[in-house]
Amino acid sequence: MNYLLKSMFVKFYTIFNYSTIAIVTVFLILILTETVSKDMYVPLLAVTIIILILRIALRVYLNSYLKKSKGD
Repeated sequence: MNYLLKSMFVKFYTIFNYSTIAIVTVFLILILTETVSKDMYVPLLAVTIIILILRIALRVYLNSYLKKSKGD
């Protein structure tokens, strides 16, 4: 049971990680091609910073979870 939970969490983190990279890349392309107005730069930057913080927090949690589960 513990192995299944660990596997699901690692799979979720991998999907989340790659999808956030794709989202940030789309934001970058939108800004560089000036498809969005300059008024949208700040909200896109805010969303990008929130995504970065979430990725860091999930990575720290995943590492601590995997270290804890190795001891069991």
